[in-house]
Amino acid sequence: MKNFRTFRSLLVIAVIALLYSCDEDTPIETVAETQQVEPEAKTEPESVAEEEIAMETETMSFNITIKNVVQYLSATVFNMDNTATEPGPVPDAGCFFTIDLKAAAPGGRVSFATMSAASNDWFFAPKAEGIALFENGAPVTGDVTDQVYLWDAGVEKEDPATFTTAPDGATAGEPDPDNTVRIVTTDVAKFISVYLSYNEETMTFSLKIENVRGNKVETDPIIITPGIAVVHAQDNALFEPGFPDAGHGLAEIALRGNPTHIYEWLTATCDSGSPLRLSSSFTVLAPGIVYAFNDESDPVFTQGEQAMAGSGIEESAEDGNTSVMYDYITNTLALPAAQSNEMMPVGPGGSLTFTLEAPVGSKLGFNTMFVFSNDWFMATNNAGYHLFNGDGSPRTGTEITQQAYLYDAGTEYDQPVGLGMDQAPFQAGPNTGAADDNNSIRRVMEIDDVQFGKGSIQSYEGVVGHPDLRGGYNIVAISIEVN
Repeated sequence: MKNFRTFRSLLVIAVIALLYSCDEDTPIETVAETQQVEPEAKTEPESVAEEEIAMETETMSFNITIKNVVQYLSATVFNMDNTATEPGPVPDAGCFFTIDLKAAAPGGRVSFATMSAASNDWFFAPKAEGIALFENGAPVTGDVTDQVYLWDAGVEKEDPATFTTAPDGATAGEPDPDNTVRIVTTDVAKFISVYLSYNEETMTFSLKIENVRGNKVETDPIIITPGIAVVHAQDNALFEPGFPDAGHGLAEIALRGNPTHIYEWLTATCDSGSPLRLSSSFTVLAPGIVYAFNDESDPVFTQGEQAMAGSGIEESAEDGNTSVMYDYITNTLALPAAQSNEMMPVGPGGSLTFTLEAPVGSKLGFNTMFVFSNDWFMATNNAGYHLFNGDGSPRTGTEITQQAYLYDAGTEYDQPVGLGMDQAPFQAGPNTGAADDNNSIRRVMEIDDVQFGKGSIQSYEGVVGHPDLRGGYNIVAISIEVN
């Protein structure tokens, strides 16, 4: 088109020159004026086109965070000592509570709380990070008493007249002027002993809490009460040192030795039966990818269909490798994408962070591997998440978490979560494992928790995070901010 216009301009000039060649009085400016008109006519459409392109490529920069929120993995009440025939405290030296903890895979820690009954609100519990159940992949066993402290719950002021063991002591007591949970002493060996043992056949830990001092002494008698034991993945599972009790039931243990309230809080479910707080399993998240698209459906994968060759779904879902997917999105699909700033997997409490330049009006897709699996990945549903409102303003916040789901890529046979020798952390090399009988991409609607003994967990709601009152697998929390 441009060449045609150039030819037409030359033709017009030639014709004018021919017409006026015999007229010596014709001003030279006439030809120049004619030449100036033509370029104006031809450049105007190009200016309009450039303006349209500029409008089409208007973008906005977003910061996107995918946080691994795996936390509570199991909760167990203990209330029977080794000599008891009914629930109750342990008043005698040499007697103990034993708690069995299913923890088949590295990553979990244990915390517990049991009241020191000859007090107003003192309790024994591990340090804030809990006691690691595995070190360098091997189960921890033996005496772990040095990781256990005596704590003040900050609920009642200490007064022997209103100790829980005193008459009416369980219902009396003045408020503590310092309402924070704080350490009384880090040396509890003269009061209690705590041990861990491990059964390799059943992959079960036994936690033993023994009363060393007993109550038959003149000073500092020790009576330990029923309590709660929690296997968890992050610090501060039952309380945060230096802060007031969160009100989930720890105070009832510290004041009266009653673990019922906190157990009910930890194990609560939504109407459909999905957990509100217990996470389905322990996993880390592989380095991920985010991308923007305008299609009605996600162009990278389609639920119910086989993973497209070259799309990178198999490499991401099996081995946590998003490089193939990044090339597919940016080169083949010519769409904007960003890989996570983090190049290593992130465990509970850690985050994957991204900065994405997204065209105004586009949707967001993401992908990250559920690492303790054979071929599972997390993503939005196929509709994607609208990054913009109808008026073009950006959508920010954590609402996208409610549209995050766990998918099976259909490329490899599924082994129990965290225990499969063909899963990325344990396999001999990439792309290792038998083929899946069902090769379609599908939602993971049920997880059998072999790791921590919770049994079958069903979740139509998705992976979500703990604050979601619909319940779910409680694995991730996603947030979006304008950069």
